[in-house]
Amino acid sequence: MSQTGSDSSSIRTSRTLTDAHRKQIEILQIMADHISQSQPKHFEINELSDLTTFKDEKEVLRYLLILEGQKLVSPHPHGDFTSSQWLITKEGARAVRTFTGSAIQ
Repeated sequence: MSQTGSDSSSIRTSRTLTDAHRKQIEILQIMADHISQSQPKHFEINELSDLTTFKDEKEVLRYLLILEGQKLVSPHPHGDFTSSQWLITKEGARAVRTFTGSAIQ
Protein backbone atom coordinates (compact mmCIF):
# COMPACT_ATOMS: atom_id res chain seq x y z
CA MET A 1 0.00 0.00 0.00
CA SER A 2 1.35 3.37 -0.89
CA GLN A 3 0.67 6.53 1.00
CA THR A 4 -0.05 9.81 -0.72
CA GLY A 5 1.44 11.76 2.11
CA SER A 6 -1.85 13.01 3.47
CA ASP A 7 -4.20 11.54 5.96
CA SER A 8 -7.86 11.09 4.99
CA SER A 9 -8.99 13.45 7.74
CA SER A 10 -6.87 16.24 6.29
CA ILE A 11 -8.45 15.73 2.87
CA ARG A 12 -11.86 16.67 4.18
CA THR A 13 -12.60 20.32 3.78
CA SER A 14 -15.21 22.40 5.44
CA ARG A 15 -17.98 23.17 2.98
CA THR A 16 -20.04 26.20 3.71
CA LEU A 17 -22.40 28.16 1.55
CA THR A 18 -21.31 31.62 0.61
CA ASP A 19 -23.69 34.55 0.47
CA ALA A 20 -23.58 34.28 -3.33
CA HIS A 21 -24.65 30.63 -3.20
CA ARG A 22 -27.51 31.47 -0.86
CA LYS A 23 -28.71 34.20 -3.22
CA GLN A 24 -28.61 31.84 -6.20
CA ILE A 25 -30.59 29.26 -4.24
CA GLU A 26 -33.07 31.93 -3.19
CA ILE A 27 -33.69 32.91 -6.82
CA LEU A 28 -34.09 29.27 -7.89
CA GLN A 29 -36.46 28.58 -4.99
CA ILE A 30 -38.65 31.57 -5.90
CA MET A 31 -38.80 30.44 -9.51
CA ALA A 32 -39.49 26.81 -8.57
CA ASP A 33 -42.32 27.83 -6.25
CA HIS A 34 -44.19 29.21 -9.26
CA ILE A 35 -44.19 26.15 -11.49
CA SER A 36 -47.78 25.20 -12.24
CA GLN A 37 -48.85 22.13 -14.20
CA SER A 38 -45.21 21.50 -15.16
CA GLN A 39 -44.97 24.93 -16.79
CA PRO A 40 -42.45 27.38 -15.36
CA LYS A 41 -43.51 30.99 -14.98
CA HIS A 42 -41.67 33.67 -16.93
CA PHE A 43 -40.23 36.13 -14.42
CA GLU A 44 -39.29 39.71 -15.12
CA ILE A 45 -35.98 40.67 -13.50
CA ASN A 46 -37.66 43.48 -11.55
CA GLU A 47 -40.27 41.01 -10.27
CA LEU A 48 -37.55 38.64 -9.05
CA SER A 49 -35.78 41.57 -7.43
CA ASP A 50 -38.96 42.47 -5.53
CA LEU A 51 -39.32 38.87 -4.32
CA THR A 52 -35.72 38.43 -3.12
CA THR A 53 -34.29 39.59 0.16
CA PHE A 54 -31.54 41.58 -1.56
CA LYS A 55 -33.79 43.77 -3.80
CA ASP A 56 -31.19 44.63 -6.44
CA GLU A 57 -32.00 44.11 -10.14
CA LYS A 58 -28.35 44.16 -11.25
CA GLU A 59 -27.46 41.56 -8.64
CA VAL A 60 -30.43 39.40 -9.67
CA LEU A 61 -29.30 39.57 -13.31
CA ARG A 62 -25.75 38.66 -12.27
CA TYR A 63 -26.99 35.55 -10.46
CA LEU A 64 -29.35 34.65 -13.31
CA LEU A 65 -26.38 34.69 -15.70
CA ILE A 66 -24.40 32.46 -13.32
CA LEU A 67 -27.36 30.08 -13.02
CA GLU A 68 -27.81 30.09 -16.81
CA GLY A 69 -24.20 29.00 -17.19
CA GLN A 70 -25.11 26.00 -15.05
CA LYS A 71 -28.24 25.37 -17.21
CA LEU A 72 -30.54 25.99 -14.21
CA VAL A 73 -32.37 28.99 -15.69
CA SER A 74 -32.87 30.32 -19.19
CA PRO A 75 -33.72 33.70 -20.70
CA HIS A 76 -36.87 33.99 -22.77
CA PRO A 77 -36.51 33.89 -25.70
CA HIS A 78 -33.78 31.30 -25.33
CA GLY A 79 -30.31 32.71 -25.94
CA ASP A 80 -31.33 36.37 -25.56
CA PHE A 81 -29.22 37.41 -22.59
CA THR A 82 -30.53 40.98 -22.82
CA SER A 83 -34.05 39.71 -22.14
CA SER A 84 -35.76 40.81 -18.96
CA GLN A 85 -37.76 37.54 -18.85
CA TRP A 86 -36.27 34.40 -17.32
CA LEU A 87 -37.56 30.96 -16.40
CA ILE A 88 -36.30 27.98 -14.47
CA THR A 89 -35.26 24.93 -16.50
CA LYS A 90 -36.09 21.30 -15.76
CA GLU A 91 -32.55 20.92 -14.41
CA GLY A 92 -33.09 23.94 -12.17
CA ALA A 93 -36.35 22.53 -10.80
CA ARG A 94 -34.59 19.20 -10.17
CA ALA A 95 -31.77 21.00 -8.35
CA VAL A 96 -34.27 22.78 -6.10
CA ARG A 97 -35.91 19.47 -5.22
CA THR A 98 -32.48 18.04 -4.43
CA PHE A 99 -31.29 20.76 -2.11
CA THR A 100 -34.67 21.37 -0.54
CA GLY A 101 -34.34 17.96 1.07
CA SER A 102 -30.82 18.69 2.31
CA ALA A 103 -29.82 20.71 5.32
CA ILE A 104 -28.76 23.97 3.74
CA GLN A 105 -28.31 26.58 6.43
